[in-house]
Amino acid sequence: MGPAVAALLLTALTASRAAPAERRMVVVLYSNPPEAAGVYELSTALTQGIRSGSKDAVEIYGEYTGLDRFAGPAYEDALLALYHQKYGAKKIDLLVVEGTDAFEFVTARNFLPAVPMVTSYVAGRVVQSARKTRGELTGVLPAPTAVPTVELMLSLYPSTRRILLVLGASAHEREQAEQARSLFAPFSDRVEMSYATDLSLEQVESRVAQLPDDALVLFGSFVRDASGRDDDSTAPLARISRASRRPVFGVVREDLGAGILGGVLVSMGTAGKVSAELALRVLGGEAPSEIPLVEEPGVVPMFDARELERWGLPHRTLPSGSVILYRQPSLFEQHGRAIGLGLAVIALESMLVAGLVLQLRRRRRIEQEMARAESRYRTVADFTHDWEFWRRRDGRFEYVSPSCEQVSGHAASEFLEDPGLLDRLVHEDDLPAWKAALEAAQASGAETPLEFRIRRGDGEVRWVRFAANPVRMPDGTAAGFRGSIADVTSRKVGELALEKAYREIAELKDRLEAENTYYREKIQSVEGSGELLGQSDAMKYLHFRIRQVAPSDTTVLILGETGTGKELVADAIHALGPRKDRPLIKVNCAALPPALAESELFGHEKGAFTGSTSQRKGRFELADGATLFLDEVGELPPELQAKLLRVLQDGTFERVGGHRTLKADVRVIAATNRNLVQDVKGGRFREDLWYRLNVFPISVPPLRQRKEDIPTLALAFVDRACQRLSKPALEVPHAVMDALQAREWPGNVRELQNLMEQAVLVSDGPTLRLPEEAPFEMAGSAGSSAGRSLEEVERRHILEVLEATGWKLEGADGAAALLGLKPSTLRSRMQKLDIRRPSSS
Repeated sequence: MGPAVAALLLTALTASRAAPAERRMVVVLYSNPPEAAGVYELSTALTQGIRSGSKDAVEIYGEYTGLDRFAGPAYEDALLALYHQKYGAKKIDLLVVEGTDAFEFVTARNFLPAVPMVTSYVAGRVVQSARKTRGELTGVLPAPTAVPTVELMLSLYPSTRRILLVLGASAHEREQAEQARSLFAPFSDRVEMSYATDLSLEQVESRVAQLPDDALVLFGSFVRDASGRDDDSTAPLARISRASRRPVFGVVREDLGAGILGGVLVSMGTAGKVSAELALRVLGGEAPSEIPLVEEPGVVPMFDARELERWGLPHRTLPSGSVILYRQPSLFEQHGRAIGLGLAVIALESMLVAGLVLQLRRRRRIEQEMARAESRYRTVADFTHDWEFWRRRDGRFEYVSPSCEQVSGHAASEFLEDPGLLDRLVHEDDLPAWKAALEAAQASGAETPLEFRIRRGDGEVRWVRFAANPVRMPDGTAAGFRGSIADVTSRKVGELALEKAYREIAELKDRLEAENTYYREKIQSVEGSGELLGQSDAMKYLHFRIRQVAPSDTTVLILGETGTGKELVADAIHALGPRKDRPLIKVNCAALPPALAESELFGHEKGAFTGSTSQRKGRFELADGATLFLDEVGELPPELQAKLLRVLQDGTFERVGGHRTLKADVRVIAATNRNLVQDVKGGRFREDLWYRLNVFPISVPPLRQRKEDIPTLALAFVDRACQRLSKPALEVPHAVMDALQAREWPGNVRELQNLMEQAVLVSDGPTLRLPEEAPFEMAGSAGSSAGRSLEEVERRHILEVLEATGWKLEGADGAAALLGLKPSTLRSRMQKLDIRRPSSS
């Protein structure tokens, strides 16, 4: 990093410290995947509501706990440790919890106990109970919908004798099934409740397909089936609804439109909106304990008009106030103009028929007009831009429009003579999808759209869109299908180019976010640090060694005691090296938790271990093409030393839980305060790894070996502390400097920096005064000038100033003004240090 950039960063940091922007931090814990149907609407309404309604900037951290799929003390222990690591040191203003699983985890594990909490979609009995022990919480209680929905089902189908409740096989869904048994117990004398739980999706489809006429289906959720397949969408519901012999009801608004006929539905999007309003009240200063719990509003019977039509349920039988969605426009609404025109034509034809009885010539003239109209229609059909055809069940074409030549490069006659030509034009990679679409077109009564590639007669590849509808004769027998193929090459090429651009943008975004994270950490760590200051022989030699190795990609091992500035040496090597335009990725090996150390360095795949819900890149992968600084490398456990050796040897590694070998071009700079030679002899550090790291060793001298640099360092640290603390510049007396140079400094430069900041804080006047409680371990004998205590140094300094002013305490030229103290403070110090004016002889 150049001096100009460093100055800009320091200015930006100083400005941000001088006028910090108030930012609020909110953590949201989800029991269910945020992308799942219903939860996505809740999450979107919650986050948008908080951000748009808050007068302050808000950072929202969403965490999917995975408790709906994983359970047990070990998983919760690991989850709690992860959350403490991420949020333990941060000031969290609000905790929002979605779902009962996450809420019970928070209360049982006492997570963030001092942070106010807002709940969403958590059972009322659970919230009411927890509010007695954790008072600062409020939330939105889900409105009871299951029992009203069953009542609705029985009122619409009075002859019902069985209701089948469908739930998936996740731990949360099993718990829901147990709760449902007691919830629906009051209906035992009216209807038989059976449960389709802990089954595969295919088993559920088979079961609903065999239901008797006096049965109904109540769908709860289907996040996971018995075979272990996870699905957060409404696709399982759609399959169950299509397979069912009887109507399917539900309890969640977001399932309407995916296959349920209806129900007394709760909207999770509304729950998220109300939760956001409560969160804004808490962020605005209201105590959660004083905000009443809110029951979700707006719960009404809702129905899907398409399902009502499918099951023949008239609208007039629905309860008053019911909401009907997905209405299909009536035939008259769709074709009113055509119907009116048809009626007019019918009326006209009736008049013509009556006229034809009297006027045969007029009839002949009308027939001629009809023939001309038919000719005009056929002309329009033949010259449409889309390739239209009618293909019979045996594969032969009954009709092919002339437009096929524009699309395929082959004339219509070629297809009529050779029905297999169309199949041969399909691109070989798209042939399986094309054959499946043909089978679906023959078998189903619904339109089957497909986009695929064909190879024209001239060899050009084009994208086309295919749609088909079955053709049936007046007696109902199948007569093949009508197909339409449109050339969509221009649009598809644009879409593919856009998808490629989005992928490249996503990759760049991930890379920039990763680099931004490390830049931010690096900027935060710069506070209080500085350059490698000093002009002693030891420091000149250190700079010489840095300049020797920096221009290469050689592995460097930095040796030195704690606090000597090993990280600054790594920064200097990187700044002078060929990879200076890429970030310096830093890892403190001593701070890595043993269970997560390998994942932190090499990354992990989704599902590699409990709680790993997504793929994560490790530090070596992020440092590809850059420099990786391994601080405290001697603290790595033996099993990781072997993997680090492999990366240093050939640059290859695998993510945790992965089988694909990755390669990274990384320059490694390592540092340690341990004696690795002794660790190798003691078997604590691999000898082969030691040789790989010790290619170019650099030793950073301790501060006691370069005491001539102490004045330069002390003055720099004092100036920086004054700027950071917005205090005027301070003068460092010679007596203070002598005391600093007399010390052994076991904590090296870091200890000196911390002491200077303490001294700036306690100094009231224009001169620097060391803190009274500062421990000094002086070198030399007790009788030497370097061996005096702090009080002796201060006493001597005050005596020198008093003698120089003729023992005058007050006034502009008095000792108090020169020392930067009030006269009363100076008298107090003189009394404590037993300083008396000598009597005149």
